[in-house]
Formats: sequence, structure tokens, C-alpha cells
Amino acid sequence: MDACLVPSAAKSGACRCGRRAFVRHCMATCLCASTFRITAEPLEGESPEADLTRARREFGALVVAARALDFDRRIAFINVEVNQRIEYVADPASVPGADVWSTPCETLARGAGDCEDFAITKFFLLLASGHPQHGVRLLYARYSRIDLQAAPVPHMVALAQWPFVDPLVMDSVNPLLIALSRRDDLHPIFSFDQSAVWQQVDAVSMSPRRSGIRPWRTTLARAGQQLH
Repeated sequence: MDACLVPSAAKSGACRCGRRAFVRHCMATCLCASTFRITAEPLEGESPEADLTRARREFGALVVAARALDFDRRIAFINVEVNQRIEYVADPASVPGADVWSTPCETLARGAGDCEDFAITKFFLLLASGHPQHGVRLLYARYSRIDLQAAPVPHMVALAQWPFVDPLVMDSVNPLLIALSRRDDLHPIFSFDQSAVWQQVDAVSMSPRRSGIRPWRTTLARAGQQLH
């Protein structure tokens, strides 16, 4: 998500237009399909088909192991496994406005990805292993290092809990499972799942005409093909 910076115009617009306008501005600016290139790089020495076949088996094995656990242990297991298996690699900074939204198989095939790749893989693993659909979301937020004075940066994490009240944060930066209310370093902008988008982590979703995230829909379509 390094290439998808919240623009300065959005920051100033937050004061003028209010929180809802800011959310819509961020979605339109950072998640517009025209600003993203969604690709997957094959592993060196293997064909893309072989990569995805191996990754699909790896995904299936993780699902089987996770299904044997209760909800809390399942969340912890998936968080640890993905963080250990995937190496953090930022999207290429040489391509202005480019950000890669990978499917779980594409991420596992590479063994590398950035924050949204970690989060998306955890999201799909939770759903495939039986976690309630309404108990999992992806959160787009601004991340502030409490010990540093640097400006907040865009970040994506998975959220999970059932019922979905003060969900646990499944993060690629902080490996500990901590409730969102205790993550002072995360400033939620909007959250989403397979069918809806919420302002921050509200209980009521935004109107359908405002809830479309084209790169996410494209990723969902590819994931459906690769996992079935």
C-alpha cells in the first residue's frame, strides 16, 4: 500500500467537508481502478500455473488446520502463519500510483507482499476455515508510529471477532492480536468485506453507490477462480 498515499488534498478536505466527505475522497483517490495495476509475479524457475497450484495446496492445508481450532485460536493461528510465511515487500515505487492487490494464492506463490496482501490472505483464510462472514473485515487506515514523529502512512489490516464488537487487529506490522480500541497507532478510514463498505468500522454500511472498490472486486473474482 506504499504507493497509495493519502494525498494532502484529502487531509485538508477533511476539515472542510467533514468525515464522510473525507472517506469518500480517500476511496475515490486511493482506490480508483484507474490508479491500480493488479498483477502477480511468478516465482523464478516455475510457471505461473505451477506457482498457483502449489499455493492453492498450501492455502488448503492452512484451512484444514484452522478449522480444527475454536474462533479465538483460529484467529491467532492464521495471523501467525501468514506473518511467518510471507516476507514484507513494498509495491514498486518506480510506478507512480501503482499498487498491487494480490489474491491469497498469488501472495503465497510469491512468498512476499505488502500490508494489503497480508490482510487479504488472512481475510480469505478466516472465511474458508468457517469464521462467520460478518465477523471479518478489511480495514483501510492511517498508521502512526507512536515512537516517531513521521507523518501517518496508509495501512491495511484484517479485523476479526465474533460478534463483531471491538474486533482484533490482524496486522503485518504489530504481530500481537490487540483490540482495535487499544490500537492508538491506527486511525480507521473505512472497512469493507466481500459485499459492503463501512465508514471506519460503523455498524451500518454506506450506500451501494459509494461502496464499490473496483480493485477489490477484481481481486475477489480472481480469487474465486484460483481457489475453486
